Amino acid sequence: MFIGREAELKTLNNLYKSDRFEFVVIYGRRRVGKTALINEFIGKKSAIYFMGVESSAKQNLESHDYYRR
Repeated sequence: MFIGREAELKTLNNLYKSDRFEFVVIYGRRRVGKTALINEFIGKKSAIYFMGVESSAKQNLESHDYYRR
């Protein structure tokens, strides 16, 4: 169940529908619902999702923590 975050979802959907290239970074404290927000937004859309972790760029790229939907 996903509750709240209507303003954030509206912003993400407006950027998604834009005729321009858009790049969005979502960051914040741990355990505040960032991943849930992303998953709710992506839904059935065609998207690439990459979750970086606090490490080196090489380790991030090698970890393959991205998802293509």
